[in-house]
Amino acid sequence: MNASDPLRDLLREWEAPEPSPELDARVRGRYRAARRKPFPALAALLLILAALLLQFRSLPPHRLVTRLDATGFQPLPNGAIRVVSIGEVQP
Repeated sequence: MNASDPLRDLLREWEAPEPSPELDARVRGRYRAARRKPFPALAALLLILAALLLQFRSLPPHRLVTRLDATGFQPLPNGAIRVVSIGEVQP
């Protein structure tokens, strides 16, 4: 559009109509509805995290062998191997 465009003069004279009260009410209602949605999801997420933390906290600590006492070590005959599962290990 250049400076002598008649549409430019017409657009300067035009005034936008005022929004209706129903529009304001709809916008306010949608804004409030959009603000409420994240809170239940956030609350559910926090509950799930709390449950997971409590679950991991109640697990027994893992036993790790940090040293090996080899006194009295005797090799197995014929190189036989015996696999002992964790459930069989006694404290």
